[in-house]
Amino acid sequence: MKFPDEPSLLAQSGAKLELAGNREATVDGCGGVLVYTQEVVCIRYGRGVLRFTGRGLSLHSLEARSLIISGYITDIAYAARNSLLPELKQSDDKG
Repeated sequence: MKFPDEPSLLAQSGAKLELAGNREATVDGCGGVLVYTQEVVCIRYGRGVLRFTGRGLSLHSLEARSLIISGYITDIAYAARNSLLPELKQSDDKG
């Protein structure tokens, strides 16, 4: 599993991300779900976007500002809001 290149950006947001291996991620500080498929989950997180890529992804325990993502997580990316969204839009157009 690949982790975000700049984890310090995640800490600055005051949000919390916990991983249980590559099968489950608990996210506290979620600002909303932007994309949700079995291959990609993209959420607002702090001042940016957090994207999970994998297989069989699903959302659980959706609460006001937290959620659990389960499945086989292969990649986690964090970036400024606008930088991941066009990439996701292009991948949606291919399918």
